[in-house]
Amino acid sequence: MSKLPHVDRRRFVGVAAATVAAGPLGLLKRVNTMTHAVTDVAQPKGRAGTDIRQFSFQAPDADLADLRRRINATKWPEREWVPDSSDGVPLRTMQNLARYWGSEYDWKKCEAKLRALPQFTTAINGLDVHFIHVKSKHPNALPVIITHGWPGSIIEQLKIIEPLTNPTAFGGTAADAFHVVIPSLPGYGFSGKPTAADWHPVSIARAWAELMQRLGYTRYVAQGGDWGNAVSEVMALQQPPGLLAISTNMPATVPPEIAQAMARGEAPPATLSADERRAWDQLDFFYKKGLGYA
Repeated sequence: MSKLPHVDRRRFVGVAAATVAAGPLGLLKRVNTMTHAVTDVAQPKGRAGTDIRQFSFQAPDADLADLRRRINATKWPEREWVPDSSDGVPLRTMQNLARYWGSEYDWKKCEAKLRALPQFTTAINGLDVHFIHVKSKHPNALPVIITHGWPGSIIEQLKIIEPLTNPTAFGGTAADAFHVVIPSLPGYGFSGKPTAADWHPVSIARAWAELMQRLGYTRYVAQGGDWGNAVSEVMALQQPPGLLAISTNMPATVPPEIAQAMARGEAPPATLSADERRAWDQLDFFYKKGLGYA
């Protein structure tokens, strides 16, 4: 793997700490509409119901064969009448995807990568939370909890574990090291499936703070993108003990006048700079063509 650009861990904390101290973040309006009924949990490590259990998974060959059989037996509709994706995902795209999953994708290879990592589960608010926990060999490493998004999973973060926990192998220093915690969101991967509508960014943020407490971390940072950004932003708003800062690769902030103009289908304001106009065009395209929510 090639060396990564040098990013000092202290610089990360110094820049990002303002996020925790700042006022309302971009997601606050959405978060405030959610229920806040989930209470903070402050239980000592090892107390009944808070045990951290080792986890491993191996898919039975019969299940994998059955999945491939069902994928390959898909009954396809007629081809769409438009020459592009304006009427939805083209039939050929879906058929190529099904062919890949049905005959080319190697789950065993992915499974081996997961099984090589320390995985655990613990029950939080009645739900089993699955997570990867890799500690750095550097004793002063800073703990970080990293949250994936939708549609995604912890597999997205596998490639960053080694550079974060072993930065000296990638051109960094021991001061850049992190202890890495990567949980699966409730209902994703190997985490439990909620049976009520009480799991959302507010309750997940509290659960993540509880998880870090159970792991014995008294100082840590949080990172996320997509729904992981939502959870990380809420953690900053909640300011749980020990959270030093957050980092996000998807800051969910759009100036209100821009959001309103786009919602009304207006042309971009004439006062935008060239860079701002490019940002407008990208955002406008994403809202119209790139959103995957139904």
